[in-house]
Amino acid sequence: MSASTAAGGRTHDPQVARLISRAREQTGLTAAELGEVVGIGQRQVQNWAAGRGTPANGARLRRLLDLQYVLDLVAEVYGDDAALTWLHARNRTLGGERPLDMLAEGRTDEVIGLLDRLADGNF
Repeated sequence: MSASTAAGGRTHDPQVARLISRAREQTGLTAAELGEVVGIGQRQVQNWAAGRGTPANGARLRRLLDLQYVLDLVAEVYGDDAALTWLHARNRTLGGERPLDMLAEGRTDEVIGLLDRLADGNF
């Protein structure tokens, strides 16, 4: 991803804005929910989505990219229409936890592991 400098010296990355827009459109996640997963506030999600600013550290960018990967897997397994429900629902295979909460805790690999098994028919 290449970032460019906006007026006032702040960087912005149109690909980050597209990632956020795609995640919101694909699942119906709110800016607050996206912010919780990435580790930022709702206002910052809105700024990034509008092309104002970009993740200041690699960890936040990775979390955003990991979220998109998870959303693509959920869509593959369940379809876009069921993604929001699946993310919010308690899941027995995840010990009764909600996938969205696990993503916010940084436990993305556990969620991806379950989705991989579901995609392969091994659950």
